[in-house]
Amino acid sequence: MRFEHYQTGVFFDEMFEAGCEPRAAARALVQLIEAMTDGELLRRQQSAERVLLHMGITFSVYGDVAGTERIFPFDLVPRIVAAAEWNWIEQGLKQRIRALNLFIDDIYHAQKIVKDGVIPAEIIRTAGRLGGSFRRRARSPSKPRTRCNAPSTTAAGSVNASPRFAALISR
Repeated sequence: MRFEHYQTGVFFDEMFEAGCEPRAAARALVQLIEAMTDGELLRRQQSAERVLLHMGITFSVYGDVAGTERIFPFDLVPRIVAAAEWNWIEQGLKQRIRALNLFIDDIYHAQKIVKDGVIPAEIIRTAGRLGGSFRRRARSPSKPRTRCNAPSTTAAGSVNASPRFAALISR
């Protein structure tokens, strides 16, 4: 497969700079793809799709009259993320996971977010599974386990959280 006539257009292209120059992080991948014979990438994609179907990695679309199992859509060509970009993404993910953990801890314990009027108490009481779980836990002396565990560079002492939760986010 050759990229010599590929046009990046006006959109951002993860693999190529303007003028069809491979980005530094994608050069090895571009070389690997260009070394493949005609049709090889397509054959590999089809082979991978057959394996996924055979392994049962599928889903059904409810209400679809065909009722067929479909494999999860995927691209055999990986998305290249340079290390510097990944570091930025990773920092954002850690921050959001930490925020979600703090939110969950607050909802199940101190409820400052409710007391401050940010979230009405009625929403928590009627939140389906959360509401039922919340009501059971409110009567139970045990604390819930956090669902996510993200490392944090913030000192545990600067977080207003339970000691167990503070230990989790300080790892």
